[in-house]
Amino acid sequence: MMDVEEIFEEIMITPSNAPVYLLHGEEVNIWDEPFEYYHSRSPTEYIREKILEFEKSGKDPFPDIVGKEKEKEMVKTALMSGSSILFKGKRGYGKTTFSKAIAKLLPDKLLAIKGCKIHDDPTRPTCFSCKKKVLHEREVELEWVPRVWVRIPGDPMMTTRQLIGGISIQKIREGYDLDHPEVFVPGRALKANRGIGYYDELGAIPTALQTLLHELFEEGQITTPEGDVVPFHLNSIEIASTNPANYRGTSPIKEPLLDRMEQIEIGPPESLEEEIEIGLRNSHYRKMEEVAKIPVWHMKILARIVRYARSKRCHIASKITSEPSCRATIKLYDHVISYAIRNGKSVITLEDYGNNYDVVKLALGGRLEVTYEVETEKEKIIEKLVEEAINRTCADIYATIPREEFNFILKEILSMGYKMNGTIKIELREAVERLPEFKKVNELIQTLAEDKWMRLSALEILLESIGRCTGLIRREYNHYVVEYDETRLQAM
Repeated sequence: MMDVEEIFEEIMITPSNAPVYLLHGEEVNIWDEPFEYYHSRSPTEYIREKILEFEKSGKDPFPDIVGKEKEKEMVKTALMSGSSILFKGKRGYGKTTFSKAIAKLLPDKLLAIKGCKIHDDPTRPTCFSCKKKVLHEREVELEWVPRVWVRIPGDPMMTTRQLIGGISIQKIREGYDLDHPEVFVPGRALKANRGIGYYDELGAIPTALQTLLHELFEEGQITTPEGDVVPFHLNSIEIASTNPANYRGTSPIKEPLLDRMEQIEIGPPESLEEEIEIGLRNSHYRKMEEVAKIPVWHMKILARIVRYARSKRCHIASKITSEPSCRATIKLYDHVISYAIRNGKSVITLEDYGNNYDVVKLALGGRLEVTYEVETEKEKIIEKLVEEAINRTCADIYATIPREEFNFILKEILSMGYKMNGTIKIELREAVERLPEFKKVNELIQTLAEDKWMRLSALEILLESIGRCTGLIRREYNHYVVEYDETRLQAM
């Protein structure tokens, strides 16, 4: 059994005092290639080295993060100085994604003492059991462990044992020594040793437990509420997230704890293009090839729906009290693709928004809240957001039509359909097969969609744009109707 001094002593193993290290049953020299890179360094050292490599090559160390150039610069500076970070922003704007992107700067694996619950470094062990092994055993078995990223979810009911860990009294009664690996059960904070501890919604952790984190964030050590020092000196990077003050479900974070972190604001995507990129990157279907494709105009419409719901300049959003996050954009893309697949389609069209835009309501209904007096009108508000987004996108498309060719294009559009009760009805699927017959329309469609499979959707959005901007065409279910005048038609 170890004595008390050894339990609290900081241990450093060198080639001169090392036991025999075994990996998969074979003796290895961990100070030689290919092992030397995977031990004896702190997470800060690994990350600092990686950031400098990226800086030298001019590459972005956080390619998973879309935009956020200012925030990336602040994160790099904080990490280089070994600081803890608090990401502050509303839900769904990438705080967790940012913490995972930071974790990717760590090695994809580490060399650790086999069986250790906090994957101890073979040259700098901190837990009782591992200290005993390297000091008193002739051979020590090692193993590879994957990159360490531990989520510590904020929970008002969290206990000291869940956060920090504790001694198993039952094991002590059974005769186990204090340095036996079964005696101390580490909590989530300790399991982040040699990696990143991500405190998801730090403000939701009870105030008494936040006090325990002061010492951990600053010194890598913990003292229990009873004043006992937990003899584990952790080597981890602490990253936390919180929603803005007064945000629903958010509790205040203690000032001394805030003082030990660098606060970085994470807001919504700054541009429509960034919103689209986030939606595409995180879509459930992003790696699948045989799925319905989303043309760029539908990417814009769906992203604009979400952005208008956030915009203070959009009159519709004035009734929204809790705005949708990027997750709404992601799920909009997922849902319209799913709807199209169910109907055997290879490309998204407006009908994939569902009857009365029900597919859009599925994605937004639980992700935005409205003022109390219009609670019963939430669906109507979503419908208005969709209409606003379609109108804006159609206006952009309509603006690309050469004014001097508009009458020729309209005449060709009229020729695509057939007369019925004083109107001309255009069936999209029939019309798209005949596109080569209509030179001007075909040229315009080709500017919108080079790929043949996308031309059905391109023809639809062209007709929709002309209809919404001129009133000459209207959509009825899956076809379009044109009110025509024989005199005007002959004059074209």
